[in-house]
Order: sequence, then structure tokens, then C-alpha cells
Amino acid sequence: MSAWETVKKRVKIAVVRRKLLSTQIPEDCEHPLEEWMALKAKDTFRRSPELRDAIGARKLDFVGPDEFREYQLFRVREQMRYTEANSIFYKDRYRKAGVAPEDIRAYEDLTKIPLTTPDEMAVDPMHFLCVSMTKTERAFSTTGTSGVRKRVFYSREDLLSKIDIISSALMNVGMQKGEVLHIMFPTVGAWDPSLMMAGACMVAGYGSSSSASVDIEEQMRTIRENKSSYIIGLPSFIHRVTVLAGEKVDLRQLGIKKLICAAEPLSESMRNTLQNAWGCPVLDVWGMTEFGLACAIECDERNGLHTDEANLLFEVIDPETEEHVAEGERGELIVTSLNAEATPIIRYRTRDISSLYPSTCDCGTRFNHRIGKPGGRLDLMTKIGLGQKVYPLLFDEAVLKFPEVISYQVLIDRQNYKDRLTFCIEAQDTDKALQERILDSVLAIAEIEEGIDEELLESPRIRFRDVGSREYVVKAKVIVDQRENYD
Repeated sequence: MSAWETVKKRVKIAVVRRKLLSTQIPEDCEHPLEEWMALKAKDTFRRSPELRDAIGARKLDFVGPDEFREYQLFRVREQMRYTEANSIFYKDRYRKAGVAPEDIRAYEDLTKIPLTTPDEMAVDPMHFLCVSMTKTERAFSTTGTSGVRKRVFYSREDLLSKIDIISSALMNVGMQKGEVLHIMFPTVGAWDPSLMMAGACMVAGYGSSSSASVDIEEQMRTIRENKSSYIIGLPSFIHRVTVLAGEKVDLRQLGIKKLICAAEPLSESMRNTLQNAWGCPVLDVWGMTEFGLACAIECDERNGLHTDEANLLFEVIDPETEEHVAEGERGELIVTSLNAEATPIIRYRTRDISSLYPSTCDCGTRFNHRIGKPGGRLDLMTKIGLGQKVYPLLFDEAVLKFPEVISYQVLIDRQNYKDRLTFCIEAQDTDKALQERILDSVLAIAEIEEGIDEELLESPRIRFRDVGSREYVVKAKVIVDQRENYD
């Protein structure tokens, strides 16, 4: 890169940084994420007479729960107006439902708006697009863990907004300007979070290093050479590298301050394995490609995930009745984008099972709601025995608590009119003792115990696979149902 190109790049970064609200957060701020949300609400308040009237003030020095809720409801109405004017899908959806932006004045009014499903997004993504293709900067295709392929577009403003939230989230976990974030996502063609994270770090003033290899020496060399002090990546990928490192590397000597696990469910068993190996806290992140990275992240209390409520509104509903459930009660997580430009999504069914926690947290936040750690997905649920529901996360807790285990897959078939579960385990050690310990742990799962007692489930089988016998696959299917049908 020539000197002139270097200057131009620095000027562009400086211009972008001036647009980020996260740059206004004081370095000694105790709650950077919530402060960023307050700045977002205040900025919108200054620009909008409608929001000022809704709050009933002409000046907003303090943002509390009531003021922030009004901000969110205002942004819902604005996104409805925007999508009604620019989205083929939502213009028709609102008309058929007989709902208008002016009808949404309270949280309870949100149920007047029809839900949007992943299948509807997959039918024709262009019907959700609200800008011309020339205004889109990036497009991400994703099947996630559901297998339903969606295509989501991002404008330049959308990407800047994600950089802003990533920056404030990194500040929230304790990262200081100049520190280096090591990015551990395997290479993905249609969706590469490493590029977005590295770009966000560059603009926000953090250093970054990256390696998509499961080669232990390469990972360790990259971390050491860049003096990385934080790590973010897929939990299954970090876990694989951690277990393969085994006794070769003392991971605690690397001085990593925190591990941040994103884009996949993090079981408590896996969290414990990682914390013991690296000697630092492990934080969970929830997100979807439909809404970008860093939708929700744990604080050090690790009692629920703090949500990006400046850009997203969260609800939890009963998946059958589609009505709101009480605070703290589990149901399906519903998300609405509040500031999206290219692909706004209104009341999206995530299929994740979670709950809404109170806005106050022991970490000291005032108005930022948390969601409970997602405990499973409706579209990944499988029934065994007499209808017992099982999820991958349920098996994660039982199998991944053993530090020798690298990965696993569950095959379900039927033998003599009974369901049979075969756990295919990739592990460092494959002795009889480990096999028996894993079996005991699996048999302790209530759903399996009930199925065996009802004589509709055979005792599970444990089978070992050689390390590396199957190539690592991003978001690999954990439960493979080989039964022809299940009633």
C-alpha cells in the first residue's frame, strides 16, 4: 500500500469514527453498552418531535426504563412506516392484518402486528429489501441451524450500526483501546464474521488477529505474535482447539483475559471446560445473521444476556397462542429491528426458547433488559420415547462435561419398536472408563430415563470415532433422526 493510499485509508477511518456514538462513551464508564443505548435514544429524541411528545419533555438529560420504552415504541412505528412504504412483503402484510403504525402505543399492542417466519423470508428475500441493490454493501446467506436458507442485505448505515454496537459491547466486557482481539471463526463462504469483526476492531480502535485453523501451533503463534488478550469465536471451534491442545500447551500462560463465544449455543459444560483450560471467564453471545452480530452479550454476572435494545426490540411469546408470556417465563424469542435500512424485519420468530429478565441487573444497569440463556430451538427439537422433547443443548450438558471429548453426534433410529440413541464420540481417550462415564451421564438425562422406564427407548449406545475422522463442519447437525417417521 502506497503512502497516499495509507493516508486515504486513515482519513476514511477517521470520518467513520466521527459517526459512531460509541466514541462518545467515557473510558471510565461502568456500563458502556447501556450508555451507548442512552446516547442512541437521546440522539433520536433531539431529531424527533413525535418522540418528544410521547415522552412529554423538551429535554432529555436522563434515560430511564419509561423513556427508553417510549424510544423503542417510536422506532417500531417508524420501522412500520418505512417498511410499509418500501417493502413489498410488509405493505401487503399490514393491509391484510388491518394494523397501522399509530396503533402501536404500548408494549401490549405489539401482538397486533403479525409475526414473520424464517420460511417467509426464504420464499423471496427481495420482497423484504427496502433499498436499491446499488445501496447494499453486503449480503449474507444463511441457513443457520434451521436449514432454511435466507438472504439478508446490509447497507452502509447498517454496517456502521453493527460496528457501533460491537465497539460498545467490547468496551462492556472490559476491552481497552489498543488491546487485541483474537478472532477464531472457521472460514465460511457466504457468511464470514471474521471480516466484520476485524473491520469493526479497526474502525473502533482495537487491534485484531485472526486464524481459522485448527492447527494448535498456528493458533498459538498468532495469539503470541499479536499479543492478543481477548478471544471471540464459535464455541465448538474454540472447544475443539482447546481439547486438541491438551497437554501440549499451557493455555493459561497466554494471558487471555476473556473468551467470548458467539454464533452457537454455549453449554455450561463447555463453558466449564474452557474456563478451566484458559484460566479466564467465558462469556456467551446471542445473535442471528438476520440481525447481525452482538445482539445480546453476557456481563460478568453471567445471569442472562444484555440485549442491543437500541436496535432491536425483544418479546417472548407462547409459541402456540402467540401471546406474551410473563417476565421470567420461557417461550419463543421474537425480535424486531428498530433501525435497519436494507432488510428490516418486524416481529421475527427466532425459534429460540428463552425468557425476558428484569431491566435491572446486579452489574448495575438501569433499563437494559436481558434475555435468559436460550435453552433450545423449536426447529431443532426431536421427540423420543413417549414424546419426550430433546434438544442438542440437553445432550451438550451431558457429553461435553468430559474434557476428553472433542465433539459428538447423536443418531436416532428404531430397533424392535423402541427408539435407540447412538452417541458417536470424538475423543482424545477412548478407554472403557470414559465410555462408562459418558453412558452414566446420558442415562441421567430425565427424558432418556423416562423413555427407558416406559419401555419405549433402548439404553443408549456409546461409540468412539477417531480424532479427525470427520472434517469439522460449522454448525454441524448434532441430532440426526434416521427414523422413517415419528408419531
